[in-house]
Amino acid sequence: MSIEIRNISKRFGNFVALDNINLDIPTGELVALLGPSGCGKTTLLRIIAGMESADQGEILFSGAEATHLHARDRNVGFVFQHYALFRHMTVFENVAFGLRVKPRKERPSDAEIKRRVMELLGLVQLDWLADRYPSQLSGGQRQRIALARALAVEPKVLLLDEPFGALDTKVRKELRRWLRRLHDEMHISSVFVTHDQEEALEVADRVVVMNHGKIEQIGSPDEVYSSPASPFVYQFLGNVNVFHSRVQGGYAEVERHEASEKTTAFVRPHDIDIALQPLEDGLQATVQHVHPIGPLVRIELQHNSEIVEVELSRERHEALQLVVGQAVWFRPRQMRVFGADQLPRSTPEKQAFLF
Repeated sequence: MSIEIRNISKRFGNFVALDNINLDIPTGELVALLGPSGCGKTTLLRIIAGMESADQGEILFSGAEATHLHARDRNVGFVFQHYALFRHMTVFENVAFGLRVKPRKERPSDAEIKRRVMELLGLVQLDWLADRYPSQLSGGQRQRIALARALAVEPKVLLLDEPFGALDTKVRKELRRWLRRLHDEMHISSVFVTHDQEEALEVADRVVVMNHGKIEQIGSPDEVYSSPASPFVYQFLGNVNVFHSRVQGGYAEVERHEASEKTTAFVRPHDIDIALQPLEDGLQATVQHVHPIGPLVRIELQHNSEIVEVELSRERHEALQLVVGQAVWFRPRQMRVFGADQLPRSTPEKQAFLF
């Protein structure tokens, strides 16, 4: 089922939670609503579910008006961050709950309920825990049971509110991969809220980056990471170095003052070259810290009063043998330049600094 969000706005007193949001989600797509706390992503999810009402705008499911439908009539499954499982019920009864509370004429038989519940428990690979209680499960198992319960009523749309936020890093990564595989099998339209950039980029078909109740950018994970539409998106998605510069002749210039337009240049740490000898169009700096992190080595350089972060492969670092206090030269391979109006500025193919 497709979801159309048209001109949705929502206020809580003087606080603007959502400001004229427009978004189309095709049938079968897995979409991440990504942004910092308070940006409006959970409010939007709850409005889609019918748990909150918008001040203005429309929600359409497969082209049909759903704005004023009660949550129980929207055929939506909702998974909460903290599971919301019934502690006094077994795993089986938790998953069966949504089926048992259906109106009598819509309620499946006991045999059909048992068949469907055990099929879902098998799907989430926890059928062997049917007789356990939530207190006897790990966090990752509880979250999978919560997902099975949401799927039991055969929803057309699945909504997940930071589903892995309460889990430790290792379990969270395992469940991310598991959710992606499950979605590919079921092909149900899904929207999940997260503030974890890695989670959104790894799991989603498309990412919707939100900030202060507005949508900053919509695109594939690669599009929003590689071609950020605004400084906010650039800084929110991964580490970045920020250089205040000017533009002249199409080039971003640092440390020159005759250029006409003030700009800000953004460079990812892995897009910077380091050399032991002077580089053409390079800047000199001093190595301040060397941090091996798994397969990468993070280098902190000091240039004048600024700290510049660089990420090198272990092989590259072993070739350079950098040590604290050493003088080096650095140069960006590529960068993104934004003008004072926060719009992207074009630069030549090499996107090189002039120093």
